[in-house]
Amino acid sequence: MKKKMMCLIAVLSIFTLSADAAQGVRSTPITVSMPVVCNVGEVVDLSGRLQTVITFTRNSRRGSAGAHLNVNAQGVAGTGEITGRTFQASGKRDVFLDRSLLNGATTVGTKVWFLVTGAPGPDGSVPSFGLQAYVWVTFHANGTVTLKFNNFTTDCGDGAGLWDY
Repeated sequence: MKKKMMCLIAVLSIFTLSADAAQGVRSTPITVSMPVVCNVGEVVDLSGRLQTVITFTRNSRRGSAGAHLNVNAQGVAGTGEITGRTFQASGKRDVFLDRSLLNGATTVGTKVWFLVTGAPGPDGSVPSFGLQAYVWVTFHANGTVTLKFNNFTTDCGDGAGLWDY
């Protein structure tokens, strides 16, 4: 059994949206090894990309910025380290943010969640768990937006088996 617990816990993307209203797309690679105790019972190695479409709106008169993030798990898949069972993440999450820029850069974080399902077992059961991460968005007064994913966790749906890494 592999002894690694996690390959990568944070990814950082920086891009500029300089107009008062702009849209950008960022595809961020992730690689994580997550212990999953709920109905899986093994470490699952996942990798793929989180595609984020961000629509940024800056209100120069109010000194504020707003953003709509659409985060989509693209090709996030992996394998259980013990059984070799394959897993696939799915889903997209919409996040709405609004922050003041009067004091310069401001950072806000929120949680995103994706469903990860496994291949059917010998008994026909299909194991699943939630993969959660925090997405941190920094709005800079010059229009630069910094996007970071970290603090990946697994969740059984009822809060049991929650592991933070």
